Parts: sequence; structure tokens; C-alpha cells
Amino acid sequence: MSIEIFPHALVRYAGMNYQAFDSFKLEEFKGILRKDQQMKAAKAKLKVLICEGLFELITVQTNDALRQRLINLKRQVFNDKKVSLQKLEELPDMFSAELALDFQNYLQVSQHMETFHQMNTLNYQKLMLEHSMKLQEMAMDTGLQNGLLLSSPVLLEQLAGYVQKEPASFRQKELRIEFSLLRYLTRMCFKTSPFSTFTYTGIMQLAKSGIPSSVAKTVKNSLRLNNALFEYLKSILVHHPAVNELLTIKLNKTAVIKADKIHFLVNFNNIESFQLLPASGLQILVFNYLKDTQEPVNMKELANYMADVVEQADYTSIKNYLFKLVAAGLLEPGMETSGIDPQWNHKLLKFFTGLESSEPAVFQIIYLFKQLQQYQLAYVKSDTVKRKLILDYAEKTVADVFQKLQAEAGLPLIVEQSDPGRIKTPPVNGVFETLNFVPHHFSGRQLFYEDCYTPDPEILEDRYLKEFTAKADQLLNHLLPLDLLKTEREKMISFFLEHYPAQAQVKVIDFYQAYYFHVKKPEKEKAAGAGAALSDMGDWEKEISGKLAMLTQHKPNTLDLGNDFFPKPSPGVTPVAATQYSRGLFVQFYKGKLQQGVQNQDCVFGVINTVLPGMGKVSGRFLPLFAADITTDFVKYNAQLHPEMLKVELNDASSFNANIHPSLLTHELALPGGNKSYPEKQQIPVDELTVSFEQQTGTLKLTYQQQQVFTYDLCLESFYNRSNLYQLLAHFNQETKLSLQPFINLVDTCYLNMGEQEHDIESLPRITYENSVILRRKTWRIKTGCIPVQQPGETAYAYFIRINVWRSQHGIPVMLFLFLRKRSFVIQPSAQAKGKKEGLGDDYKPQFISFEQPLLVEMFKRLLVRAGDYVIIEEMLPVANATTQSGYDEPVKEYLLQWYKY
Repeated sequence: MSIEIFPHALVRYAGMNYQAFDSFKLEEFKGILRKDQQMKAAKAKLKVLICEGLFELITVQTNDALRQRLINLKRQVFNDKKVSLQKLEELPDMFSAELALDFQNYLQVSQHMETFHQMNTLNYQKLMLEHSMKLQEMAMDTGLQNGLLLSSPVLLEQLAGYVQKEPASFRQKELRIEFSLLRYLTRMCFKTSPFSTFTYTGIMQLAKSGIPSSVAKTVKNSLRLNNALFEYLKSILVHHPAVNELLTIKLNKTAVIKADKIHFLVNFNNIESFQLLPASGLQILVFNYLKDTQEPVNMKELANYMADVVEQADYTSIKNYLFKLVAAGLLEPGMETSGIDPQWNHKLLKFFTGLESSEPAVFQIIYLFKQLQQYQLAYVKSDTVKRKLILDYAEKTVADVFQKLQAEAGLPLIVEQSDPGRIKTPPVNGVFETLNFVPHHFSGRQLFYEDCYTPDPEILEDRYLKEFTAKADQLLNHLLPLDLLKTEREKMISFFLEHYPAQAQVKVIDFYQAYYFHVKKPEKEKAAGAGAALSDMGDWEKEISGKLAMLTQHKPNTLDLGNDFFPKPSPGVTPVAATQYSRGLFVQFYKGKLQQGVQNQDCVFGVINTVLPGMGKVSGRFLPLFAADITTDFVKYNAQLHPEMLKVELNDASSFNANIHPSLLTHELALPGGNKSYPEKQQIPVDELTVSFEQQTGTLKLTYQQQQVFTYDLCLESFYNRSNLYQLLAHFNQETKLSLQPFINLVDTCYLNMGEQEHDIESLPRITYENSVILRRKTWRIKTGCIPVQQPGETAYAYFIRINVWRSQHGIPVMLFLFLRKRSFVIQPSAQAKGKKEGLGDDYKPQFISFEQPLLVEMFKRLLVRAGDYVIIEEMLPVANATTQSGYDEPVKEYLLQWYKY
């Protein structure tokens, strides 16, 4: 079996070329530092000679007054105090010729230093003002302003006054704006994430040889509606007396009858609850009717049918009772689409248009979404000023329609500001219901999100890429013992064998209920009470740690590991190379020279940023931006993986916008309360799945109608944010969930003085595999308290020199990425120091810093104020290169490389 690279890799580009920051450099940076060091060294040498000469004079003096004057002079020289030339001349002619010459040279060097730094202080101040003016020009960049319109409209409004202000008159307000502006601009120039207006995406194609483009890529934009509108509208309409009866009604997919009770699982905003209702009365009639009905039915049709078959029951009372069953979760209302369907807004409009209803509320909904379509079309063609107006119009239109619908439904109109994409409502009065409503006002920026993309392809040479991919795949195979899903799978197997006969076929919902209450719930309660316990090292980790201890005795700056470093698989274990899988990486490539014996060979190096599953995960979110054949190819490649299996995609109640993607498999698992996006005939009912233990492989198997089922998580949202049932079902496949961090932690434990006297600065190595696969950039862990801070009365220029001297002394690079509070690091976070500013939510993100750029040194000073006990810095790799042979300056870019092994 060979590796097959998916031919359409997603590419993420920084939204602005990093060369935009070249003009912020202090051009004489290296020369100033070198001159400063030379003068300091010369002065220090002379200081030693003078102090030694004065000491000899002091020891032979008999005149106490003269001795004291010499002592004072020596103290002045030793403490680098300014020596008065007048007082020096008042001393008797007692200096030797050598000492007198040393004093002459000392005073001359001191004067040169003072003049040099005075001149540079003035130049530095002038340069800072010039750089602030350049920053004001950059603040008017269209891409920046369009991005701020949807991410930080407050900052955008502040920029109008900021750009009019003279930098010489800047006060705290302008400096705060400048700080925020720098953070956005550095993100646009040096980062490829997150996906937004500040970055753009494209598609890579493989070629026999690299074909550099001679022109910059065309960047287009695409505006989509925030699907929180869908969820919010639905929460209104289930209460609207005239529209709720037009909604389609389906039976909860998990509903079954056991011992005169209807058992079912309810999911409301991914909070799950097992419920029971008597299998009698109206609910059993509804249960049987919907079980047997093949065609979609709306609430009006269902209520009319029930009113006919139930004696002495009127339509209104039946309808009210049916909505109690909706609130209980037995019935699920819908609009024939879900919020994670890429075409949800068009399908929603089609649903209401197709009703042919004369109800005014329906006309209002149709009007709303037609208007929003017009706003979308106008927005992408408009400048920032017109875009702002469009957002204002859209905000008013949405508010007017929603408030009218809420009033008609008898719902509260009080506005509660919250994140519409993450509304999670607790049960009312302790009763688990799905009809809870929280009023919300959508601001203009909450209505849309924008993706920028390029239709121009990126070309990569396949021979280099194939070599890198083969190495990366081999590395991940070595790290299989660190599979993040392995422990949970083993616990599930143990639980099954303890509670059921080995040959049992157990309904997956019953297995989930038992496993959750006996295993997961106690685990969560224990973790909440005592905190998460650190897991013990396994045999593989212990063996690896022993090898690392030998390799890292002298703490090399680069730790290159080869294929022979890793242990061979245990006897009897099936080699992973014999299995089928799909994998992915976020990786940044750069070309360099690889030392092979005495020769240097051209090589493509790749820095791995994230390890991902394959099969279109993450890519799917952006596929609607590009040609349909890319989606078709994903479906085709995915179908070839385990063709004997029934591969189904998971979906729960999460309506996170980033989960929107086209169908990449042939089937979908319909979970209760889930956002289903596949056609009904392609949905697998979860209540018809069974779990069994397969003796041959020693694993649990999921089965549907005698066919083994593989369940896949292909959404962008974090796996650990999903419902408990979703997480459990995601373990029923052979795919591994790998991360480089556990292995990196093993390396760092060898480098850090754990339990010993901690150093202020710990250098952690660049970790590579087979020379060209880079697992981790060179890193420094630094105690925040040891980093020089600007002192009262110290000029910005003097601090600039001092911080760079400190940086140089410790081998810290000029350009780096700073993490104020890095996640997934071996150092556990400690309590915030008293009087220290709290960190912000995004302090775990990398911030580009260049110590040769005065404005970014100013930013560095501000960031340190809210750092934790430690900061983490990483080298910039790939290093920003000069203009390429392609004839234009290329932006920073990152590839989502995916491959298959059949």
C-alpha cells in the first residue's frame, strides 16, 4: 500500500505581505548595537586599568584628604558615574603617564558614548513619530478596515480620529489604539489563522516541477449569513401560534417503547437527558402514527389527524399538547433544513415560499431572507463606508422582523447581549425542556461572516512533497502509542465485557446510557471535585524517555530523531502500515539545503503546526468557495477507504458556523436534536445501531443491518465541545487522534530542571524527524520576572538598547513569536501574582515581535504587563524571506496537506 496525496490541498495565506513591516525597522539596528557594545567594552577595560592604578595610589598615600579624594574618584569610575574634568585637574600631578593616558581615553570614550546615545535618542524619537505616521497610513488599508468592520467595529470607529492626530500629541488613548492596531496588522502579515477577512484561502495543485507565479494572486470575498439566525428564528417560531403549526414534525430518533414507557434521549444545545413518558394516551398514538408515516408531516396535519381519532378533543387542545411533547423532546420540529447545511438560507426561503401560506408572519420571514440576500450581494461589491451602512440596514431589518414575530408569539422583547452562536439556556425550574427562549438583538456584525479566497492555484512540486509526506506518515505511525482515543476505547471495551456477554448485541443507545452513568458521569464528578489527575507513563513512554535522556544529556539546540530512534512494534501487533487510513497536517514549507555527507542537497523542509484527521476535515468548511469537482474528489477518495464498511458522518445539536460543509460521505448518523444536512434516505437512525465485541480484532464494533459502521467526525469544531453521545460514537472507527504535544512534553521534561533549581531562561530544542520534518520550533521558556522592564526616567531608546543587549546575551532571536500563556505546555499555570493585570482570552495565541522594530518593542512592553509567571517564545520558522524569484513578494502561507493510505 502506498501513500496517495489528495491533489487539492487547502492553502491559508496571511492577508497582507509581511514586507509591509520592513519599513518599521531601525535601519542602523545592528550598527548601533555593535557600536554600543564596542564602546562599553572599551570603557570597561579602561575602568579596570584605572581602578587598579588608583588602588595602588590610595595604598601609598599618607595625606588623608588626598586619599579620600582618590577613593571618591575610584568610586565614581567603578560605579560609572560621570567624572568631573575640573576636579580631576585639581588633583596633584601624581598620575603615571600610563594612568593619565588611561584617564584621557576613558573620558574620551565616555564623551563619545554620551554624544552617540544623545544623537541616537533624538533620532529614535523622530523615527518613532515617523513610524506612527506610517502606521496611520496602514490603518486606512481596505482589507484591514473590512476585517475590523466584522471583528472590532469599535476600533474601526476610533481609527477615524486616530489618523487625524499628530503623533507628537499622542496620549494614552491614541497609544492604546496604536497597540490594538499593531496587533491586528501583525496578525494580517505574519499569521495564517484564524480563518477570516484577515486571511484568505486557496487551493494547491501538484505538478512535476514547481511553476512560480509572476503575479500576486487575485483575492475575492464571500459573505455568508450567520446560522445563529436560523436557530434563533426556529426558537421563535415554535412559540408562534400561526406559524408553528406549519413546521414539520418528526419523532425523536431514539424513541422506543420498553415496559409501558417511551424511552428517548433528548439533546438541547448539546446538553443531553434521558427521558421517560407513559406509553399511553395521546403520546402513544403520536408515536405509532409517526413511526408508520413515510412522508413529511407538519404540526397542523398531525393535530388535525389526532383531533379526528381522539374522542371529544378539539384541534387547539391537541395542538397545545403536541407542543408539550415538543418541549419534552419526544417530537422534533423543523423546517426541512438545518443550520449546518451550506445552503441553509436558500433552503429555508424555499421552505417558506413553498408553503403558499397567506399568513402575514410567513410573508415577513420571506421578506427578511430576500432582503438579507440583497444585502449580501451589495456588501461584497461595496467599500467599507457602504458596508457599514448595509450592516446598519440589515441590523434594523432583522430587529424589526424578529421583534414583530416575538410580539405575535407572546415572547419577551428584552434584549440580552450574548454570543448568538453559543446560546446555551439552562432548563427552566429544573425541568428539561427544549422550548426555552432567550431574547437577543443581533448587531450588524453578528449577521454575517466573511471568507476571503483566491481562485488562483498554488503549484507545488510533487517529488519534494511526496518525500516529506512519506516521512511525516512514518513519524505518525511511530507515535500511535500516544493515540488520544486509545484509552477511552480500552475503557469502553472493558466496560462492555464486564456488563454484557461476549457475544451480546447491545443497542448503542442502551450502551451509551449505561456507560455514561457508570463511567463518564463518575469521572466528571471526580475531576470536578479533585481536579484532573495526571496519567502515569506507559511502557512506550518510559522507553522513549530513557532514550531521550541519553540523547539530551548536553541539551543540544536541535534534536534530530530518525526512524531507528523509535521502538519497533510489539510481536503479534498488526503493523499500522497494513491498515487503511487518512491523515492531515497543517504545515509550512520552505526550501533549504540538507547536509548529506560532504554535500548539500536541495530539500523541502516542513514545519508541522497541527496534526489532523484526513477525509476533508477542516477543508470541508471552505469547499463551497471552490470548484465542485474538489468536493466530488473528496467523496470519491473517501469512498475508497474501507469500501466494505458503511461510513457515516456524525452530527449533533451544535450549530457552530465553522461546522458548515458539504456532504463528504454517503451517509449521516441522525442523532436526537441533531443538525442533519443529508437527505432523509441517507440518514442512519441511531436507535437501529448495535454494539458488539469482535473477538478477532479485540475491538468494539458498531453494526447497522448486518453491516459494520464507521462513524467520523468531519466538523471543524473541537471534538471535546460536542455532545457526550457524539464523543462516544466517534470512537467506533480505526482512525487515530494524534497530537505532537505529548511527545514534545517528553522531550521538554528532559530539558527542564523539573524539581531542581529552575533557571530564569530555559532553552528547548528544535525537534526534527529525519532532518526535514520539524515537529517543534526552537523554544524558550522564560520567567517573566527576569525580563528587563523600562525604568522610571529611562528613555524608550535606552530601553530598546538594554532589551536587545539582554536578548543577544541569551541567544534569543530578533524575530520571534511570543506566547503570554501558552496552552499544552509542561509548566502548569500558577496563580496570578497580586497586582498583576489579568490575561485576556487570546493570550494563548502567538504574537509576532521583532526587536529591531521600535513600535513592536513598545508592544512587547505592554504585553509583558499581563503575562503570567512564564512567557514562551518560539523562533520564527520558516524565516521571512526576501523577494522570491517569482517576481513578487509572497505572503506567509500554510498548507492543509491530506493523504490516504489504502
